[in-house]
Amino acid sequence: MPLFDLYWRFLGLPLSRAKGLITDAIPISLVELALWVGTAATLLFALSWIPRMRPMLMRHRRITLCAGPFFLVALGLGQGAFPGSLAPSAWRTPLTQRLGSDSLAEPTFRDWVSAREASLHAALQSPGGAAHWNAFQALTEQQALRTCDTSLDAVLADLRLPAGRAVRAYKNMGPWTATLGLAYGGPAFHDPFFGEIAIVRDRDMPAPHFWRLIAACHEAAHAKGFTREMDAEILTQLALLRLADPRFATLADIHFLIKTGTKITWPDSLVAESKRLRALREKTEAGQPVVRRLRTLARQLGLQNSGKKYGARTANDKWNPHHPFFATVHRAEVLTEPKDAGEKKQKKSETAHGRQ
Repeated sequence: MPLFDLYWRFLGLPLSRAKGLITDAIPISLVELALWVGTAATLLFALSWIPRMRPMLMRHRRITLCAGPFFLVALGLGQGAFPGSLAPSAWRTPLTQRLGSDSLAEPTFRDWVSAREASLHAALQSPGGAAHWNAFQALTEQQALRTCDTSLDAVLADLRLPAGRAVRAYKNMGPWTATLGLAYGGPAFHDPFFGEIAIVRDRDMPAPHFWRLIAACHEAAHAKGFTREMDAEILTQLALLRLADPRFATLADIHFLIKTGTKITWPDSLVAESKRLRALREKTEAGQPVVRRLRTLARQLGLQNSGKKYGARTANDKWNPHHPFFATVHRAEVLTEPKDAGEKKQKKSETAHGRQ
């Protein structure tokens, strides 16, 4: 048994479950609170070096004030966003190695893309497309989180991977975490230190509804003990594909197609939503000068988040038959099909028939 599996079985998973029970029950973001407290303590630590302030603060500097910068460093090193993460789940064997990947020929990949595109158009451009779109838009992030949590458990069991904790809630990102997330390019997060997940408020980053639903599923995959973005994306796709609910089938199609790097003819409803949200987002970003400056700095320092971490291709990327997202999902998809696959297809057919 790999060393990480021993750690996860006897220490990591029990600890993750214990933290999850606590953090999911607390409505405020512990990460946000920790950043405010740590920053305030760090500021006092800096002020203690000013001669005029020294008599007031010197006696607290060694014990109390040193805790501020120390805690901020520890919190930063505990994340999985950057190389050198001290989160133990960042050390586990990548799913691309654990599961292996098919040698996916480019024509097969493009046929796969065409099939997903046709599936999306059948759902949203058919006579019952408007009803399906309304049902899809009515799906909440909390519903997506709960459904994906159950589906992820089934996927992990099918892949014979160690289980993860139950994920019951997500939180709104506060001013600190939202500013850092928007500047870095990570407007949703799972914090391995506290074990909580959070998503940026819609007012701080207007985004298409599908993005928020996918974010809930993606962060739930992280909370199951998978720190790498690619691992979380693979598990998210497999979890969405496994669900019989047509709304999640649509979500799986969208999640798949936005990564392909090929020209996609999107349904009119998605195009209209994208245009509306893009205009609203530009208006919102115009009122975020601090975020804009920090985003520019992050880009200059090479710290800006990259879509390649999530398995996304660009139009200029040469096709890789062992693409870490597509080839791995292709290999694992057959391993995670529901045992009642026939029943799943029948339910989809009945639902589609009912929409017509």
